[in-house]
Amino acid sequence: MNFYPVDLHTHTNFSDGDLRPSELVREAKAAGLIALGVTDHDNVNGVEEALEEGKALGIEVVPGVEISVEGTSEKRELHILGYFLNHRDEGLRSLLKAAIKAREEQKIRQIRLLQSFGLKIEVEEVFARTKGVPGRHHIAQVLLERNPERFQSIQQIFDEYLSRKGKAYVRREWYLSVSDAIEAIKKAGGVAVLAHPGVYKHPREAESWLLDAKAQGLDGLEVCYAYDKNRPYKGASLDFVEELISGYSSLANGLGFLKTGGSDFHSNGRGGALGE
Repeated sequence: MNFYPVDLHTHTNFSDGDLRPSELVREAKAAGLIALGVTDHDNVNGVEEALEEGKALGIEVVPGVEISVEGTSEKRELHILGYFLNHRDEGLRSLLKAAIKAREEQKIRQIRLLQSFGLKIEVEEVFARTKGVPGRHHIAQVLLERNPERFQSIQQIFDEYLSRKGKAYVRREWYLSVSDAIEAIKKAGGVAVLAHPGVYKHPREAESWLLDAKAQGLDGLEVCYAYDKNRPYKGASLDFVEELISGYSSLANGLGFLKTGGSDFHSNGRGGALGE
C-alpha cells in the first residue's frame, strides 16, 4: 500500500482506539505525517487534547468525528465523518449525547446477553476500558481475559458472538438520521464525508445511492481506505482494494464530491497503519 503524509481517519481511547489523543499525535508525528484527523465514534471529547499536542509538535490536527447513522433506504448502519468542525459547538455536542446514550444502552444489552450464555463479563469491567463509550473490541478484551478456557483469540469471539451474524450481536434501538448528522456537522462549520463507502456497496451499485446522499448534503467520500486491514474485508487482495478505491474515486469525480482518505487506525494492529 502507498504511504500518505495525511491521515484523516483515526481513533483514540475516547472511543475504541488504544492511545490517548496526545499519544496518537506523537505516533503520527513519528510516522512522518503532516496532518491528522481525529475522528472518534460519536464524540469529540479527545479533540482538545489532540489539538494542543499538535500545536506543540508542529503537526496539523483536523478536529473531527465519526457519527453512526441509519441509512435512509437500506436500513443499515452507516458512518459519516465530520471534518474541520467546531468541536465545542453546543448543537453538535447535544446531538452526540443522544448518540452516546444509544451506544451505551446497546452495549449494556449486549453484555447482558453474553451473561445469559454463561460467560464471565460485567458491565463495569467493559466501561472501565475506555474514556468514552466502549466498543465491541472492549467487550472482546474482557471476554478473552475472563474466559481463557473458552476463547483463544479476539477474532474467535467476534466470529462466534460479536460479528453481525454472531450469537450476541445487538443492534442499536435508535440512530441519528443521515440528514440530521450532516446538518449538525455543517452547523458546526464542518464538511460531511461518507466513511469507507466500499464497506456498504460496490462502486458499480452506488451511483443512485450517492446521489441521494448528496441531496441530503453530503460533501465527500472517503475514497482511500485500508479495506484489507479492516472488517469486513480484512486480508482482501490488493487488487480488490484497488478496485474499490478506483471505483469510488471515479464516482467522486463524476458526482462532484470531495475526496479524502484514512487508515481507520486504532493501534495494536487494528486498522491500517498511520498514513496507509
